Amino acid sequence: MKHGSNLRTFVRFSRKDASWFYLAFLLMALTLAFDLSRPFLLKLALGDMGKGDAPALKIHCLIFLVLLIAEYLSRSSYSFLVSQALLKTINRIRVDVFSRTLSFKQSFFDKEPVGRLLTRIVNDTESLSETLRAGVATLAVDLLTVVGVLGIMFRLELKLAPVILLALPLVVVVVRFSGIQLKKNYLKIRKKLAKSNALMAEGITGVEVLQLFHSEESYFRRFKDTNYEYRQATIWNNVYDISLYAFIDTVAAVVTAATLYWAFGMQFGWIQVSSVIVYISLIERVFVPIRDMSNKFTTLQQAFAAMDRIFYLLRIDRQMNHGRQPVSSGSLDVEYDSVSFSYSSEGKPIISDISFKVESGKVLALVGKTGSGKSTIGKLLTRSYEPFEGSIKVGGTDIRQLDTFSLRQRISVVHQDFEVFPGTLRDNITMFQDVVSDQQIHQVIKLVKADSLLQTLPGGLDFRVKENGSNLSSGQLQLIIFARALVFDSPIILMDEATASVDSLTEAWIQEAVLAIMACKTVIIVAHRLSTIEHADEILVLDAGRIVERGSYTKLLEKKGIFFDLVQSAGNQIS
Repeated sequence: MKHGSNLRTFVRFSRKDASWFYLAFLLMALTLAFDLSRPFLLKLALGDMGKGDAPALKIHCLIFLVLLIAEYLSRSSYSFLVSQALLKTINRIRVDVFSRTLSFKQSFFDKEPVGRLLTRIVNDTESLSETLRAGVATLAVDLLTVVGVLGIMFRLELKLAPVILLALPLVVVVVRFSGIQLKKNYLKIRKKLAKSNALMAEGITGVEVLQLFHSEESYFRRFKDTNYEYRQATIWNNVYDISLYAFIDTVAAVVTAATLYWAFGMQFGWIQVSSVIVYISLIERVFVPIRDMSNKFTTLQQAFAAMDRIFYLLRIDRQMNHGRQPVSSGSLDVEYDSVSFSYSSEGKPIISDISFKVESGKVLALVGKTGSGKSTIGKLLTRSYEPFEGSIKVGGTDIRQLDTFSLRQRISVVHQDFEVFPGTLRDNITMFQDVVSDQQIHQVIKLVKADSLLQTLPGGLDFRVKENGSNLSSGQLQLIIFARALVFDSPIILMDEATASVDSLTEAWIQEAVLAIMACKTVIIVAHRLSTIEHADEILVLDAGRIVERGSYTKLLEKKGIFFDLVQSAGNQIS
C-alpha cells in the first residue's frame, strides 16, 4: 500500500481526536513565531552593543527572555497534546485491528503463524506509537523552521545566499536516497523480527515434542540463524542512519566556512558585521533541523513500514456474511447437496460431490482415514471455510443467505482441541457471555456427568483455569468443552472427534449425554472411536474427499468394505 493510502487510513482513525490536533497545530504556529523572531532581536541587540546604547540593549534582552519562556511553554504544550492524541489514535488502531482479526476466515489462521500476527498487532502498533511520538510529532515544526529561517537569511543579507543555495539540493538528494534505503531495510527488519517471534512462539508451544525427540539444539539453531539475519539487517540500518547524520553535520560546517570566506572576500564593504554574525548563527538553525529531520525521516520510514504491516490486516477479506436472514427457531435439518471445496480455485479438491441430509433427532457420523475431508465438512457448515460449490441448507435455507452470527448461535461445536482461556470455569463454559445462569450451567454439568469434576475443583464455577488449561487433566478439559457446547441449547451439535483424547469412563459419560440429547437435536459426529458411532442413524465413509460407503453401523460391517477394513485395522478406533 502506498504512503498516501496509509496516511488516509491513519487520518480516519485520528478524526475523533481532531480537536486535540487542531489545538496542537495552533500552538505549533505560536512556537514557530516565537522561534523565528529571536534572530531579529539578536541583530538589534548587536546593533545596540555597537552603538553603546545600554537602555535599548536591556529592553531587547528582556524581550528576548520573554520570548524564550513563551516558546518553551507553547512547545511543551504542543508536544503534550500531540503525544496524547497519538496515543489515543494508536490504541484505537490496535483495538480495531484485533477486533477485525477475530472475524477473519479460519483459512487465514491455517496459513498465518501466530507469532507473525502478534508481531503485527502488538509489536508493530507499539513501534508505530513510539516512532510517531519520538520524532514525527515535531517533523512539521522542523520543516517550517527551515523554511522560515531561510526566509530570514535571505531578508537579512541576500548577497550571502548563493553558498547555502548550492548546498541545499545536495542535502535533499542524499536525504531522499538514504530514506528510500532505510525504508527497504526497515521492512526487512520487521520481517526478520516477525519470523523470529513466530519461531519462538511455535518453539514454546511445542517444547514438549522438541524435548521428547531431542530436537532442542536443532530448533535453536534455526532460531539462531534467523536472529542473526535480524541483527545484520539492524546493523545496516544503523550504518545508514549514522552516515546520514555525519553527512549533514559535515555539510553544515563546510557551508559555515564558505560563508565566512565569501563575506571576507567581499571585504564587508556592503555587509554589516552584525548581519554576518546573525547569518552564521542561522546556518546552524537551518542544518540542525535538517539533521534532526534526517533522523526523524528514519523514524518516519519506520512508521510507514509499521503502517504497511498493520493496515495489511485491515485489507484482508473478513468472513463472508452476505446473508441477512436470521436462522429460524426450533429444530433444524441440515442438508448438503453436491458440495465440493478446495482451498484455492486452482487447488486440488478437499471434498467432492458430498450430499446427505440429517433430520432433527437424527445422528450422522463421518468416518474415514486422516485427510479424507471429515473435519472440512463440519467447517463448511459453520462457514469457517468459504467459498464452496453446491449448497448447504440449514432449516431449508442456504447458509449463504443466512446471517453468519445467527447461524453460529444455532450450532454448538465440540472439538478434540482443548481451547480454554485464562479465567474462571464459568467463563470457559459460557465463553464470557452473561446470558447463561449458574442454574443452566449446573444442569449441563449434570447432563455430561461432570458433577464430580465440579466437586474436586476448589471454588466450583469460580475455579481459576490457567493458560492452556495447564491445571486441568485432558478428561476435565474435554468435559468443559462438551458442557460449553450444550449450555446454549443449540439445535445442531457438531462433534469433531470430540472423544479422541478422553479415557473410556469419560467417553461413556459423554455417550450417555449424546443419547440423552439426540432425540431433539441434529447431531453430526466426526468419528474417531467406534463407540461414538454405534448409535448413529447413518454413517458416511469418506475416502479422498468422496463418500464411498453409507449406511448404518451394522449394515456397513456386513458389506465388509472400506468401513469394515477400517474397523479391523484400528481395533477399537477409527483414525
